[in-house]
Amino acid sequence: MSEENLNTSAENAAPEAADSAPARSAEEMMPRSEAENLLKALKSEREARKQYERDLKETKGQLEKFAEINPEEYRSLQEEAAEAARLQSQWGEVRDAMESKYSTQAQEAIRRADEADSALAKYRKKYALEKVFNAAGGRTDASGGTSFFDLLSDQVGGSFRQEADGSLTVVDYAGDPVMDKETGLRITPEEHMASFKRDAVYGTFFKGAKGAGAGIGFSGTDANGSTVEDLSQLSNEEMFKRAFG
Repeated sequence: MSEENLNTSAENAAPEAADSAPARSAEEMMPRSEAENLLKALKSEREARKQYERDLKETKGQLEKFAEINPEEYRSLQEEAAEAARLQSQWGEVRDAMESKYSTQAQEAIRRADEADSALAKYRKKYALEKVFNAAGGRTDASGGTSFFDLLSDQVGGSFRQEADGSLTVVDYAGDPVMDKETGLRITPEEHMASFKRDAVYGTFFKGAKGAGAGIGFSGTDANGSTVEDLSQLSNEEMFKRAFG
């Protein structure tokens, strides 16, 4: 190939390279429509800011002129604005005080409701326990407004727990159900209540029971053969004193 042809090819290739370079740069630039929208938004924001500054300056000037023309009215308006601000602040304080007051009252109402629920739960448990006591032959007489059941409930009521369904469960000090060592089953409330008939003191709280060793063949001795005092001839008041005096 001649040198003239080579020069011609080089001259033809150079413009092509020059034309392609701006094309690649244009692809990397922001689209024209987006750029125009951005410029419009910036211009609009600038105009809005300028208008706000003009309005503010105009309002300030009007107030100054008004103060010069009618200073008494201007001062009255200023005082009214200050009073409105004071009342607003005062109302905020009153509102906070009211919220605090009613919040305290609500908390007190909740506390009283909880106490009422607790008292009701105790009443229901005592009622259920008394039915077990009566079914076991518990004595119903009383002395000085205090019954045998009241005394027994105060002493051993903690060994019974009332469940959500109203039933009673015999529990130990840890709150776990008490199991029968022989059968492996839970001791029923009736069985637990009946066990107090064999107690030297609590046994006197039941009809026909005379404390430890009571039952068939009772001879005034407990299971260990020790002599047990016969309390059946004592009055209710004397037995209360013996048991809890």
